[in-house]
Amino acid sequence: MFTSSWGLLHRANRSRNGTAAVELAVCLPFLMIISIGSIEATNAIFLTQRLTSAAYEGARTAITPGQTTAGATAAANSVITQFGISGATVSITPTVTTSMTTGTQITVKVTAPFSSNSYMQPFIVGKVINNLTATVVMLHQ
Repeated sequence: MFTSSWGLLHRANRSRNGTAAVELAVCLPFLMIISIGSIEATNAIFLTQRLTSAAYEGARTAITPGQTTAGATAAANSVITQFGISGATVSITPTVTTSMTTGTQITVKVTAPFSSNSYMQPFIVGKVINNLTATVVMLHQ
């Protein structure tokens, strides 16, 4: 008597297809959360780098002789505007004056909310990170 193994193989393939669909349904949400979380973490790193650039430009302006706090703040705000960062604040300590002594440490701190600067609505990282801050310290010349 001749027995065909074709029927057994066909049934085995159908059960494997069902298993793959179930595995995809179970794993897909985790893969999506990891992907979206990675994108948001990258956005946070990128925003921090942009804030550091703004703080650097503000500090670089503040350390030059004859500059004031208003000029340094304007330089930092110019970079913030160019990068399209919203809700950022610039603080400079101590107050920069035209008669400041050489060697004084000037600290420029730029802070921005992550939620309003994310490319997508904050999903994972936005719940953990509220504000991102960059600080640059330079000596007055």
